[in-house]
Amino acid sequence: MEEKTRTGLTTFCTLLVLLSLAGCKKKDNGVSGRKATEATKGAPGPSGGPARSAVKPTLDQGWCNGHGVPESVCTRCNASLIAKFKEGGDWCAEHGLPESQCTVCHPEIEAEWAKLNPAAKEENRRGDASGVDRDPAPLTFGDTLADHKTDVRIERANRLLTGSQDPLCQVEELRVRFVDPSIIDKAGIEVERVRLRPMSATIAVPAEVEFEATRLTRLTPRVSGVVLEAPVNIGADVEVDELMAVVDSPVLGEAKSQYIERAQNLKLAEADATRINTIFHGVQRMLDVCNPQAEPDMVREALAESPVGEAKAKLLRAHAALLLARSEAAREATLLEKKLNSARDYQAAQSALAAAEADFVAIREETAFNVERERLAAERTVEVARSALESAGRRLHILGLSEEQIGRIGTEPDDLLSRFELRSPVAGRVIERTVAVGESVETSDVLFVLADTSTMWLMADLYERDLIQMRIGLPVSFTVDGMPGASFEGKVTWISSQVDGRTRTVRVRADLPNPDGLLRAKMFGRARIVLHDNEEVVTVPADAVQTDGCCQLVFVRESDTVFQPRKIVLGADANGVVEVLKGLQEDELVASIGSFLMKTEILKSNIGAGCCEVDAGR
Repeated sequence: MEEKTRTGLTTFCTLLVLLSLAGCKKKDNGVSGRKATEATKGAPGPSGGPARSAVKPTLDQGWCNGHGVPESVCTRCNASLIAKFKEGGDWCAEHGLPESQCTVCHPEIEAEWAKLNPAAKEENRRGDASGVDRDPAPLTFGDTLADHKTDVRIERANRLLTGSQDPLCQVEELRVRFVDPSIIDKAGIEVERVRLRPMSATIAVPAEVEFEATRLTRLTPRVSGVVLEAPVNIGADVEVDELMAVVDSPVLGEAKSQYIERAQNLKLAEADATRINTIFHGVQRMLDVCNPQAEPDMVREALAESPVGEAKAKLLRAHAALLLARSEAAREATLLEKKLNSARDYQAAQSALAAAEADFVAIREETAFNVERERLAAERTVEVARSALESAGRRLHILGLSEEQIGRIGTEPDDLLSRFELRSPVAGRVIERTVAVGESVETSDVLFVLADTSTMWLMADLYERDLIQMRIGLPVSFTVDGMPGASFEGKVTWISSQVDGRTRTVRVRADLPNPDGLLRAKMFGRARIVLHDNEEVVTVPADAVQTDGCCQLVFVRESDTVFQPRKIVLGADANGVVEVLKGLQEDELVASIGSFLMKTEILKSNIGAGCCEVDAGR
């Protein structure tokens, strides 16, 4: 026990010292990179800093704690300054900031800039980096910061785009660099490989049962009237076309009476059209037989049984007059040849013959025209009567009558003309009844509500943070407090496209089979949505995950002495490991034990200030 206590105290002191190291700007025994070496070679002082700045630094805009320079020259806060620095030849293209501010290429200039900070304390200002202890002694209980040199440095690197929580946070631009690999061991930092592990994860949320909207039917009468019968009670199971209520409706009675009247009008019009059509065919035969050359006996014989009526008499009279005029003209011609009459008598007979022929032709044409007109008028009357009847039938369809019911109109007793039968269009259970016998109802009144309870809807509210793991088809298990031991299984079928403005949650729906009818609408319970069941997912130890106040972080080892903070998106956690939805890949190495120390170094360096509030820890 004493050995474990001593070890724990040693580790604790190690953590305290490394946390304090971030307060002092770290030293390095040389300038980083070829560019820094060339810049400082033979130089009497720093190769950068305020004195070499292309833009003169002033404190009239304040101090940028996030980047360790005055706001008047901070290109990371004010991008419009970049052009001025480039024009003045003061620009480090490798690291994207002025050469006079690049502490990666010229670590020694941090002390020069720190001297301008009016709030900086003397002991927190970074000086020359030439005196770093490359092999510090192990930290023991009772050691102080003054007994050790700084062995950890925060560097800025190229941004790595991964799954993130705050897109403005620049923590991934940093690198935590240790002077020597032995420092990592002395600080107690351990690394572990990112692995695929089988994991089951669920989300438990409150949920409520509702009727399936696509299987909910509200019955309203198609006509207004007084309820005579309502044989179905609430809770009853009804079948398709089952009688629900009987309404005495004057509107329906009037519509049926109109249908009967128009049906009779159509019959009369059709009978009249049949008669006229018979006359038409008779006239056509008469016109074919009764021509100017036809003999009277032959015409009378052919038209003896033709039902032509007045047209027949007129045409026969005209034909007889024509024959008489023709006979008279022939007699006058014979007398003229024998010189028994005058030429004047002959001319008069010829004129009478021409007139008789003209009258006969005119009567034939008039007869043909009149009979054709009557036939067309009769057919039009039939079409009008048929259209009127169809209109009356459509009205009855609108009022809810079937073809069979319409077909019986005219054969039923008069007292049933105003009887309207409300029948169920679907099978289901009556969950509401709002009608009583003798009550007057309108077409907008809901008399019954039917529901098919074989499937119910489960409505749940999810937090926005859980949406990234949600998808259609996930299994759902629903339990009700009042039904211990009972569980109802279903699947997610819908995820709302909008967030509730008041609760900031998202509605999710699942379909629950209900063959036994145990589920009831408005039941309240708990839904457990299965995100994955024993599936292999990317995981890291829970100790490896830290937060800087706005983002979840892990520290990925890039080399023996360099760690990169990586933003990740977390999923489920179990048994000391955490699922990583975005940001890591299998087989990467991350710091587990001791990752808190590197997070503290980042927070103390004030990198990322302005994008989030600093959280004291996980």
